[in-house]
Amino acid sequence: MFFALLPLARIFLTVLVLAIAGAVIATLSAGNLIAIGAVLVIAFIKARFVILDFMEMRHGQRAMAASLLLWCALLLAVAMARPVIISTFA
Repeated sequence: MFFALLPLARIFLTVLVLAIAGAVIATLSAGNLIAIGAVLVIAFIKARFVILDFMEMRHGQRAMAASLLLWCALLLAVAMARPVIISTFA
């Protein structure tokens, strides 16, 4: 039973490291556009792990997994467009 939980624990640790990295980058970025993009990409990667592994949609319900990933990609695009527009027109 312990070995069955190892892949999930490994993914949990990966998501935890990504969360810490995103927090560190956001803290040290000072509003830099590249850092904001890096934090948003890290957030998308974390969402992908959660959708595919913790929600167990990697091997089943492909349409639901694809729609959730598309939703996250849309939010990523909108979130990234805001600082780009602000930095362009400000």
